[in-house]
Formats: sequence, C-alpha cells, structure tokens
Amino acid sequence: MPNSKITLTKIAKKAGVSVTSVSRVVHAPHLTSRETQERVHQAIGLLGFNASVFKPYSQLPYSKKILIIDNQLITGSLINKGIESKAKELGYKLLYLRFFYFNEQEIQQIISYTINHQVDGILLINDSPYLLALQQYQHALPPIVLVNHFSLYFPCVYFDHLSNAYQATQYLTDKGHRKIAILLGSLDKDETQHLVQGYQQALKRLNSLSSDNYMVYDCINYSASYKALKRLMQLPFPPTAIICCDHLNLNYIDREKLFVDDKFDETISTDSAICGVIDQCRIMNINIPADLSLVQFIHHKGHKPYSPLNHICAVYKPLVEMGEEAISLLLNLQHPDYRGNNKRLISTEISNRHSTATLL
Repeated sequence: MPNSKITLTKIAKKAGVSVTSVSRVVHAPHLTSRETQERVHQAIGLLGFNASVFKPYSQLPYSKKILIIDNQLITGSLINKGIESKAKELGYKLLYLRFFYFNEQEIQQIISYTINHQVDGILLINDSPYLLALQQYQHALPPIVLVNHFSLYFPCVYFDHLSNAYQATQYLTDKGHRKIAILLGSLDKDETQHLVQGYQQALKRLNSLSSDNYMVYDCINYSASYKALKRLMQLPFPPTAIICCDHLNLNYIDREKLFVDDKFDETISTDSAICGVIDQCRIMNINIPADLSLVQFIHHKGHKPYSPLNHICAVYKPLVEMGEEAISLLLNLQHPDYRGNNKRLISTEISNRHSTATLL
C-alpha cells in the first residue's frame, strides 16, 4: 500500500541525496545525473510511491509535439498512418515510445521524463498493463487519449469489439449456420473477451450455445491458424463457418509495401491468419464456400488474400480513420473549455462478398 505521507525529505533520506536533488529528479530530471535518478527512483519504490509528489499539469505554450506510446504487436500499422498523416497536416511532430516488460520503478522514470518533456498530449495505442499506473499520474500529465482500447477513465477512440463479433456471427446465423468457430487472440486481452461475448450472445439469441471446441485462442498468425483449421475440421461435428479475428492482418509491414505512392496495393502479409486458413483448406480439399464459409476482419475495403480465391466476407475496421480521429480528439482536449464527447466510437461495416454459403 503506497505511503500517503511520503515527502521529498523522506525520499532524500532514503536515497542519500539532498531534497533539492529529489525535487529535480521528480520535476526536472534532465538537470540530474543518471545515477541520482536511479537512487531517487529506487528510494521512491521502497517507500511506496504516491503520485501526488508530482505537481498538477499546467498548460505551457504549445510545443507542437505529441508522444505516441505504441503497444501494438507490429508497429507501423494503419492506425499509425492515420495519426502521422493528420499530424503532418496540422504541423505536429511525433515522438514514439515503446516499453514492454518494464517494472513499476522504470515506468515511474519514463513518466517523470515525459512530464518534463513538454509534449502537448499523449496517444496510447492498444491496451497495456500499466494503464492503472498511468491513471494515478493523470493529474500531472498532458491530455491522454487511448487508441483502439475502451476505458471508463481515459478519453478514447475505439471499436465496439462485442458488437463486431455479434455482427459477424449474426451474419452467418442469418445464412443458416449454427456450428460457427472463431479464431481469437490472447485470452488475457480485453478485446478478446469482448469478441467472445459478442459471439456468444449472437449464438444464444438462437438458443445455439457456443462450444469451447469452436473457440481457438492465440490464433494470430499463419502457423497458428493453419493448425487450428485442421483440428477444427477433424472434430466429430466440424464447423460450417469460421470467423477469423485476424489481428496481424490489421497491421501492415513496411517490407510488404502495401502502400505504393499512397495507393493501396491490395495485398496482405502472407503470415496473416486468414492465409493459414485458406492454405489448410487447399490441403484438406475443403471447398470455400460450399464446405466452409469464412468471415474475417479487414483494415481496407480493397483488401483481398494473396490467393486467387474471391474476396473474403469481412467486417471492415477503418484504422486510418481511427488514427485521424485520435489526433482530432487529443487536440480538442487541449482546450480547457472543451465539453464535447471524449469517447469516440469508430463504426464498422460488413462487406458481403463471396466466401459464405447459405445453408438450407
């Protein structure tokens, strides 16, 4: 339990430095040595840090700088493209930061540095394990907007993942499918939990309970989906349809050169989960859509798999728009008199294509 009576004097005594040094580490770390910073932050951790040590944030003359904390599996996604194009249009510079596997003390140091770096705002892409830590520092930080993650405690730009899964599942049930499998990401992610809820609610609406055998987790790339499809189709009652929540496919990799002269190239990484599904169908002589119907999540309306197969039916998630909207919301929050909505839902839509069959 953090000590509510922690003071700069107590920190200084524990660290073996002066009170002035502690104040500088907390409020102006660039004026202190690395050794002093480490001693002070170690002392703070041992005493049980209280974020009230930091002064409330006060708006300085705009620096035209925005900090991006990027927690994506693959950085450089279409979300980034939307953020970067909007920032360039408005004359803002972007600072990128990625920190995985950091402990509490190290996060304190990074936040301390951020407070004193005079950025106009922070965009945090995807969920992260340190959101609770950030929450206690919120009073001392510039405006923060979460991107692609919903929170009650922070302004955010998000997709309704529950509705997305419900929409995809309902689309298949309306075509007569009852044995529907879903390929998901990590079980411990909020997004995955919301996708499962939407999927289960759509099936429950028809009194058709989901089977654990039809829910496959950690299925985020080609290899995982390739193996998962084989296991699913060998079940006593194999699915007639599969929803592929293809997380990797929501990113683009620079080497794939998906954008050429700012035009979409209509190709995807061959490591994506949907490609693993398609290739396993070929090996097992499973005809799409006669034997198996497919629905996936896509980031661009022009998207199609690398195979000659016709376009896959999809839930279209406009990631570029999400990035642009995040910048707009962040800049609105800089104005003290802003009273608009700080929770912005990005709408999705079903693209009806040729990879699903109607069951009699």
